[in-house]
Amino acid sequence: MKKLHFIAVTILSAALAFGMTTAAFAANYTDPIKKVELELNYDLHTGMTKEDIEVSCDTDGVSSVSISNIANTTYGKRPTITLKVKADTSDGYYFDSSDAGRFKSAAGFSLSGDDAEYKSSKRGSNSSVTVALRLPKIGGDDNSGLEVPSVSWDVDTGVVSWEEAEDADKYSVKLLRGSSTKKTVTTTGTSYDFSGDLNSYGTGYYTVRVKAYAGNYSGEWEESEELEVDDENKGTFRGNGGSSGGYSGGSSSGAWLRDGNGWWYCNPDGSYTRNNWQQINGGWYFFNASGYMVTGWLQDPRSGLWYYLSEANDSSLGRMVTSSYINGYYVNADGVWVR
Repeated sequence: MKKLHFIAVTILSAALAFGMTTAAFAANYTDPIKKVELELNYDLHTGMTKEDIEVSCDTDGVSSVSISNIANTTYGKRPTITLKVKADTSDGYYFDSSDAGRFKSAAGFSLSGDDAEYKSSKRGSNSSVTVALRLPKIGGDDNSGLEVPSVSWDVDTGVVSWEEAEDADKYSVKLLRGSSTKKTVTTTGTSYDFSGDLNSYGTGYYTVRVKAYAGNYSGEWEESEELEVDDENKGTFRGNGGSSGGYSGGSSSGAWLRDGNGWWYCNPDGSYTRNNWQQINGGWYFFNASGYMVTGWLQDPRSGLWYYLSEANDSSLGRMVTSSYINGYYVNADGVWVR
């Protein structure tokens, strides 16, 4: 009997202790949060990240606000950011479950700072609420992010340059003599050397038009002032054309260009090859899905055959190697690895 009595007393004591703890814990929630006041500031641009956003909250009882996600950051989209708001439960603040409806609508939030609008929210628990906000469209309704501020000639070198458009990922560049378009190229840079073209096309008045692109969106053409090429200054323009540091394997029918991601080849009509082979000046080159030249060993995505594309730091870079051994592996006259 003594043993049973001891067990009963122990269970009763534990139950009382648990009940007191639960009651004390419940009693700790004393101050419900009725509305969350958020201030948002951001740098709106293509590819923006969490680091481009600052969020603060002046609401009593909110211990922290953090950015858990950002989506739709391509040009022309309206980014959505997701915030997690935490209550300072240690001081008795909480999001009351009986008032959950308030935090399923805009009624639970006020916004200040840069423009943003409420999208959705939900109460996760007494201690947290998640809210999604929608930002303005990247580039605006007028595509202002694709405005090229100015285009100018270097009259001594025949190089044209332009100010960067905020959201551009590439530019279409046209060389005109009078009203006739003589050449069109596409580049990710902000300058192009037309010196060789000026020499080839001869005397006349030349202008350059530049248009910025971001995906399928484009801005307006921006035009340079006229550059006069006459018999006196024509001979000063003797460059090979192309971007700064142009690839020596280029030809007058197109241009090798390079940016931070690698080399690519711009055809005379401004197009470029993607995920395919192209023959240039008698050599074969392969360009990946983004249009950049591939080097090293390549398995053709269509045939499954292996080829080796030169990695040499010279004019043969990227060219398919034929009838040669590469580290003990032999490629035949067609460039195919056979043994």
